[in-house]
Amino acid sequence: MKHRTSTSLMLTISVLALAGCAGKPVIQTQVVEKPVAVLCRVETPAECKSAYAVDRVSVNDDSLTINRALRAEIEERWACEIKLLAALKGCNNLPQKELNHE
Repeated sequence: MKHRTSTSLMLTISVLALAGCAGKPVIQTQVVEKPVAVLCRVETPAECKSAYAVDRVSVNDDSLTINRALRAEIEERWACEIKLLAALKGCNNLPQKELNHE
């Protein structure tokens, strides 16, 4: 009788062990959103140069040439300002809610 109980017990344990391996594991994916501070690096746009149109005229040029250079410089500086403001706006829109490092 002892042999029969031992065999029955072994058979039960084997069946339970095999049944446990046959089930699919439960895989759960969790998305964790945590803001990370990122260094915002902005390079000077090509429109922002050191020499503008007025820098290329001399005092001996006629008033029409100087006027054209001034108008051109206004356009050049306006293009530079737009690019710099866009870069600044992009840096300011970065997530800054949690800047504390834990």
